[in-house]
Amino acid sequence: MASTTASSPPTDIAKRMAVSKNAADDMMRVLSIYDTGVLPMSPPAAGEAAGEAYGSDEEEAFAAAEDVILRCNSSSSSSGMNDYLYAVDDAIAAAALQGGLASRAAEAVQAAMPRLEEEARALLSSSSSARRHSFSYSDDLVVDDATSPPDASPSPRLSPRAAASVLGVADRMLRAGYGPELAQVYVAVRRDALAEAVAHLTGAADPVAIEEVLRMDWPALDQKMRRWNHAVRAVVRTVLAGERQLCDEVFASDEELGHECFADVARGCVLQLLGFADAVAMSARATEKLFRTIGMHEALADVAPELVALFAGDARDLFDAEVSAVSARLGCTVRRTIEEFGAVIQGESSRRPVHGGEIHPMTRYVLNYCGLLADCRGTLDIVLVDAIDSFDGGDADNNDDAGATSTPSGRCMRELMTRLLRKMDEKSCLYDDAGLKHIFLMNNLYYIVQKVMDSPVRELLGDDWIRRHRGQIRQYETGYLRASWIAVLSCLRDDGSAAGPTVKDKARSFNAAFEELYRNQTSWKVIDPQLREELRIAVSERLIPAYRSFLARPRTQTGSSSGSSRHSASRYIKYSLEDLEDYMLDFFEGVPKFVK
Repeated sequence: MASTTASSPPTDIAKRMAVSKNAADDMMRVLSIYDTGVLPMSPPAAGEAAGEAYGSDEEEAFAAAEDVILRCNSSSSSSGMNDYLYAVDDAIAAAALQGGLASRAAEAVQAAMPRLEEEARALLSSSSSARRHSFSYSDDLVVDDATSPPDASPSPRLSPRAAASVLGVADRMLRAGYGPELAQVYVAVRRDALAEAVAHLTGAADPVAIEEVLRMDWPALDQKMRRWNHAVRAVVRTVLAGERQLCDEVFASDEELGHECFADVARGCVLQLLGFADAVAMSARATEKLFRTIGMHEALADVAPELVALFAGDARDLFDAEVSAVSARLGCTVRRTIEEFGAVIQGESSRRPVHGGEIHPMTRYVLNYCGLLADCRGTLDIVLVDAIDSFDGGDADNNDDAGATSTPSGRCMRELMTRLLRKMDEKSCLYDDAGLKHIFLMNNLYYIVQKVMDSPVRELLGDDWIRRHRGQIRQYETGYLRASWIAVLSCLRDDGSAAGPTVKDKARSFNAAFEELYRNQTSWKVIDPQLREELRIAVSERLIPAYRSFLARPRTQTGSSSGSSRHSASRYIKYSLEDLEDYMLDFFEGVPKFVK
């Protein structure tokens, strides 16, 4: 006994353990005091005595719990929340027992709920009230940026400490049967937090009305569409995914209620995002909107499975249908815009020929546009799958290639190219000179083929298309040579008849015809240096041998072998072979010149 008396006096912890039959229970309560920043979860033993009669110790414990609840309710201070939660645990346990204290315990639980609701509200609000996000967007934000780091997007997530504390409060409310009240608080607070995050990502404090989108000028709408493309990914993968996790943790003991709460919280921001996309789909179609609209379709298709998977039950069916409908309307807008683009090509009606047979502005525009379309061929294969008839006519070689060329995007590209080439045929008729007509066609087709070869359009049109149209360029070259040079070369031809034109007459005719060609065709422009050089070589290969043969003839075909006759004929030979070769270097440069 002496040794016992000599031992250390009992500590506060020992005293607290002595008043309960469940030492482990009390140990948890006491140790939780030393981390006052995190509200405790309910102890493992809570509620184990349900259905048993109260003894004197239980009555004393409940009386202490009731006193804590009433005392804290009368104070606005949030200190002592750990003891308050444990008191609520005792009250919940007492309310589930048989006996006279059950109704009194139920009243204590009911009295504690408003305080717990306020505590839950404060904790759930901490994500938005404690800080403001500093994330911003630059003007050159790319539309397909789906790889931003998770911490780069604003998220209304709670801090780990706040999240742990709110779980403790939520657990008491759910066990006490106050799930609807908890759900009401959760939805009211978290809906606002999500709205703030979405507003920051989209740059719109309030939802954009359809009428506003329809009236918006293109630069403003372009900025909003570009920002939307990034925002929809960040909202689904960061904001909503984080909210789904929090909701699952808060309503872990009532999964169905958790699904309902998440749907109520997320519904507004999801419908806001889908509403903007729907308004864009309803707005007036224009070629400059096409690629932004394709970007929106791609972004929505990218996140659609993840978005729908966040919901359950009727909410999942609802949002699945909404996403599919909006995606279909965006796809329809893309399809009709492309069809209208093809109609614009076909309907271009300017009557002024391009100077010098150069590349037509429409050719450049269409090829640049088609190059961008080819980059989106995956999306085009989806949205154009129902538009086969619109992009399956005109070109007789539609079925020559397999693979990518037989896809909806491949058929679309061939149809656009066919319409462009037909339009260039029409434009060539504006030229009175048949040679210039062929120069114009050659310039434009050569440009088209080169652009196709150097872009993803090649995969959609196929190598066979390129080979055939290269052959068409050679045909245009032949047409030019016949139209421009047959008459000139005929002046140099030996017709073998003594009664025909004399050498003097032939020389005069050749000089006049060549000088006329030189004056006209130095002003014609062949844009590509390689094509220009090939065309000069093709002319020289016909002109120089014919002229050399002509120069060899005067000595034997002057009608006399006298020196004076030979000298008389030579007076009309104005150009040497070297002269002609030098003059040919001035052809197709786009600078009119005259023979000196």
